[in-house]
Amino acid sequence: METIKVLKVKQSVLANNDSRAASVRKELLEKKIFFINLMSSPGSGKTTLLINLLNRLKDKLRIGVMEADMD
Repeated sequence: METIKVLKVKQSVLANNDSRAASVRKELLEKKIFFINLMSSPGSGKTTLLINLLNRLKDKLRIGVMEADMD
């Protein structure tokens, strides 16, 4: 017969990630930077959305794009 063990997790496995994210959010807020992380499946329209959004906002805001493919 198998023995079942229950483990109590006393710290979030994402605690370090959460801490770093909080630090980045604080820094962006202090510098008045609005940041969007856009993720979705291939072919879902991310690039089309960004192009249209950038065309509408380019004369009103200073905009930058950072691309990172998760292969």
